[in-house]
Amino acid sequence: MDIRDIRYFLKVAEYCHLGRAAEELHISQPALSKCISRLEQSYGVQLFDRVGRRIALTESGQLLRERYQLLQQDLQEIQREVSSYRSGIAGVVRVGCAASIASFVLPDVCRSMQEKAPDLRLQIRVAMDDVLQEALRAGAIDITISPHRTDEPDDAIVSNRLLSDTVVVVARRGHPLAGRQSSLREMSEFGWVLPTPSVSTRQWLDAVFVKAGLPQPETIISASPLVAAPAITVKTDLLSFMSRRNLQVGEIEEVENAATTLHRFFDIAHRARSFMSPAARYLIALLEREVEMIA
Repeated sequence: MDIRDIRYFLKVAEYCHLGRAAEELHISQPALSKCISRLEQSYGVQLFDRVGRRIALTESGQLLRERYQLLQQDLQEIQREVSSYRSGIAGVVRVGCAASIASFVLPDVCRSMQEKAPDLRLQIRVAMDDVLQEALRAGAIDITISPHRTDEPDDAIVSNRLLSDTVVVVARRGHPLAGRQSSLREMSEFGWVLPTPSVSTRQWLDAVFVKAGLPQPETIISASPLVAAPAITVKTDLLSFMSRRNLQVGEIEEVENAATTLHRFFDIAHRARSFMSPAARYLIALLEREVEMIA
């Protein structure tokens, strides 16, 4: 098997167009056609059907794409593994995390990292838990720090509890509901800044109102991730639902109600089958040490 054939086939499967794939790969279209023919002869099946001016994967082609994607990911992991032993505690670790982690946990971790592992580099992606889970599974990031999900267990993901957190309803300072006990009915009279419905915290909050016989919170602004939510809340009468850690900024206050207080845990997770570089393992250990100090 020629490793280039794997890359070429996946690019054709991505575009479903030989010309565009050849242009992206910087090879001639006849050379790309020969690659596909070589694979079809090797496996004894047709991989693409012609549909007008485009091509489409056959069932055999779809199966091969799934297998090749896994194989390509394994090859990339092998390359990273070999390279990592040469560089030691160095290189790039791709971290995906929630906005509250990026704002209130990672700064301390980055300070320690600069002092203790100056050759380590981070690529930080801030997103909601549903997006991070898919990115981790796809191999787009190495580590996630996100709220614990109660979905069915995923054998492809290894996760461990990192720290506890509390999510509360918040409003700007001076808001009619800010800093006092407020009923769900009072809250339902205001608009909200909330994450998309696929996010676990949004689902939990919606369920609280429905269980009380009230409509779900009226979402005026939907944001994913909620990076801009604190600033929007400060400038409007909209309510939001976010980590209590955001109260540190001083311009928003909690809208108190035990029913809308969510106690949750953040997990640190990585792919079960992936190679963990020395740099990634070091970062996880550093996160665990720092969290003990700031939790």
